[in-house]
Amino acid sequence: MAAATDWWESELFTAPRTGPVVVQFTTEVCALCPDATLKIDAVAKTHDFEWHINNAFCSTLAEELEVTALPAILVFHSVDKHKVYQKLRGDDVTRILHAECTPRLVIDGDF
Repeated sequence: MAAATDWWESELFTAPRTGPVVVQFTTEVCALCPDATLKIDAVAKTHDFEWHINNAFCSTLAEELEVTALPAILVFHSVDKHKVYQKLRGDDVTRILHAECTPRLVIDGDF
């Protein structure tokens, strides 16, 4: 019998990366989740993180992390530094990702 692994031992969290992993928990019936997706997408253009979307209805990760209120995100820096944010409203997503993720150097025409 294979030994059970902890959720943070998944390749999703152990693969090399430059910023945190952001897992968005959503469902097809979540009325507020599309707005959260748009906000994450906007921050992804200016801040460094790896974004994954997870269906909360069938997710063992959502179950292990006790996700009970959507929209929700997990911001994972390391085993010792991670947090699940739930029941996000208004500008919560933008505020959290700006605080948790470092800005990306964007070279544009004004550079």
